[in-house]
Amino acid sequence: MKLTEFKKDLLQFNLLRRLVKHRAFQFSIILPNLFIFWLIILAGFFGSPVGNMNISITFVWMLWWAALIMILVPFFSRLWCTMCPIPAFGEWLQRKGFIRKGENYKPKGKNWPIKFRNIWLQNFGFLTIATFSVLLVTRPLVTAIVLSLLFILATIFAFFYTKRAFCRYLCPVGGFLGIFSMFSSLELRVKNRELCLNHLGKECIKGCENSFGCPWFEYPGNMERNNFCGLCFECVKACPFNNIALRVRSFGKDILVKAGRSIDEAWKVFIMLTLSILYIIVMQGPWGWLKDFANVFYEPNYNFALKGVEGFILYAGIFWSSSLALTPAIFLTFSYISKLLSKAKSLKKIFIDFSYELIPLALTAWIAFSIPIILVNWSYIINTISDPFGFGWDIFGTKSIEWNPILPEIIPYLQTIVLAIGLLYSINFGFKIAFQNFGDKKVALLAFLPQFTFLIGSSLLLLWLFLG
Repeated sequence: MKLTEFKKDLLQFNLLRRLVKHRAFQFSIILPNLFIFWLIILAGFFGSPVGNMNISITFVWMLWWAALIMILVPFFSRLWCTMCPIPAFGEWLQRKGFIRKGENYKPKGKNWPIKFRNIWLQNFGFLTIATFSVLLVTRPLVTAIVLSLLFILATIFAFFYTKRAFCRYLCPVGGFLGIFSMFSSLELRVKNRELCLNHLGKECIKGCENSFGCPWFEYPGNMERNNFCGLCFECVKACPFNNIALRVRSFGKDILVKAGRSIDEAWKVFIMLTLSILYIIVMQGPWGWLKDFANVFYEPNYNFALKGVEGFILYAGIFWSSSLALTPAIFLTFSYISKLLSKAKSLKKIFIDFSYELIPLALTAWIAFSIPIILVNWSYIINTISDPFGFGWDIFGTKSIEWNPILPEIIPYLQTIVLAIGLLYSINFGFKIAFQNFGDKKVALLAFLPQFTFLIGSSLLLLWLFLG
């Protein structure tokens, strides 16, 4: 069996199927995360201001981030959304309960405005938070404030808008989870689409005695991509025919799906690729003055004219302009050359379609960026398990474990391998997208040559940053 044909329905395993169909499943994995979430917020507000001594930094920006980008997203799609505690209170209030569906339950709240049914708000929200990333990953108080605001916003929006509107259209994390989950090796899909189309009940949307229906505004019967499936398994609970499969598949299958491609998603890809480069420069590069500019409350003595807020404004300008204008403009230039070589009619279609080829490269750039975060800083995570607030506790006897990076000498090689894998996938999907558009291998090759150049150039820049 070829890799591209490999699919395995995990719900064929009786134990897993029974587990996800149980009404208490999602509640049982959200609840412990909710306790950890509030512990992190309390530590951020009241614990040590030193980042590596506070669980709000070590658990969120070391452990959670590494697990999310290196394991959960590439292998388990949007599984984090299954257990995320941020929308929990709002959803429980909507449903008037924690687990079971009440007899008189009716979904309330307004529908999300049509003009905002895209991921532009998520793009801008993510960019806003990312602009303050140096503060966010070093200051426990800032992390606590941001997490608290997300929790409050998710709860407030649940009062006014139906279902998980916040998660689908506003959550700043949700935007990049959706884009990167297109590359994931896990998918939730219907087994027989005709069965769905001919069935009038549509319990997967409307709900039934044992299900609230999909809170993500998705219809499994025509769902072809992972982007907006939060793996809540309400459709699995609802389907009277057991027509839902949770499949292991080959990587990147959704990238070749034509339906759903859009300009807002293209810009999310540009943002993620650009920020991967900027984060490496700012947080792992040798240019300390740039990191100081990103730290708005710090005034370095470099005899520069710009200090504090002025330096931060310059940094923020670079951050936003490069993500929203510079990278898209460069890519547009290469797309225009592709259009000329292929004699395509629509530059916009070429531009949007080819942007999806960047997903594997952008994802692996973030994975490569995250490798030293976990291999260098793992001991801080273990320390704060015993002393979450940085008060000098030693609850589990791990407080005194010394800082000892794991194989730091091989980190650049691991980053190179990961980046090379992403590049190969991007090249593969880029050519397939070209063939989708033109149907002729020679024309597709001509159209893809400028894209190949862009991919190689981006990879060489990333490689130079990783290897120094």
